[in-house]
Amino acid sequence: MEMLDPKMLISAASALGAGMAIGLGAIGSGIGIGVAAGKFIESIARQPESEGKTRTWFLVAYALCETQTLFAFLISIMLFMKIGG
Repeated sequence: MEMLDPKMLISAASALGAGMAIGLGAIGSGIGIGVAAGKFIESIARQPESEGKTRTWFLVAYALCETQTLFAFLISIMLFMKIGG
């Protein structure tokens, strides 16, 4: 059996990791934003007078979910840059 080149193995693992990082990060963020938006709409339907406070907390939750996607994107970029090195 032929030995694998360690650089080739690291490049393959980095490519796989980069794809999985952005894919799973985007899926997690999409689920989080979907749940938060659903609960936001549900709370507005129940108590329309609390829309101002609820909107503020919804935007905070939205920003946190989007931050997860940005971190996943940065990790995938770092792993992708490892391929060329």
